[in-house]
Amino acid sequence: MSLNESSKNLTGLKQDLNLESSTIIHGTSKLEKRDLIFKNGEKYSLSQIGKIFALKLINLIKTIDTIKSHEKLWLNHEIDRIPEELLLKIGDLNDSILIKSDFTNINKPHTNFIQLLKQTKKMKGVSPVYHPDFPEIIATLISKGVDIQLIVTISILKILNRGILNELLSKKNFKLYVIDEEVREAFTVTDNFISFGLFIVDGIYDYSMDLISDDKNAIVWGQKLFEYYLKKSKKVN
Repeated sequence: MSLNESSKNLTGLKQDLNLESSTIIHGTSKLEKRDLIFKNGEKYSLSQIGKIFALKLINLIKTIDTIKSHEKLWLNHEIDRIPEELLLKIGDLNDSILIKSDFTNINKPHTNFIQLLKQTKKMKGVSPVYHPDFPEIIATLISKGVDIQLIVTISILKILNRGILNELLSKKNFKLYVIDEEVREAFTVTDNFISFGLFIVDGIYDYSMDLISDDKNAIVWGQKLFEYYLKKSKKVN
């Protein structure tokens, strides 16, 4: 892990690992025999195979940390619809915070989400659920010039007010898509944050929790999930 950052001599490894020289030499000897590292002069470096192992290990550590940090979200909610390639990269959401409702503010996740939207310039979202505030929120963002792409399920499309919908669709910076399958994640990804929510295993969407991150890796993860659903969707005119 230490060598993934750069090549290092014994002194550098001792500072990073806080271990005795004899322990480090014993360990590096084993790694050299397995062709995971090599020594060039006084410095140790990762081999090509070693780099692959290091990246896999880093991803595993991030994944475990992500799950352990927000166990209530990942263990009690549906994640079956998330594509496997993105589940394997769930560690990209490591630098996130979980906004939860409490007895003094049951709307805390929603209120926090609205505040974050005020700073955005581009927004992509997937919504299998409906909130009464959504049409007004979307209309306000459109009026401010925010570029919006929104994917909804057929059931959500059916309950949208056609008059309001036609007005929104007339705007150049708003695109609406519909997907003909069940979606079990409600999320928004913008130029500066991702908001991510899930359904409880009993099939009810959990409005009490919202995973938020402004980390670049998390935003890219969200963009990939959006593109996954976009490929399955049809544009609404």
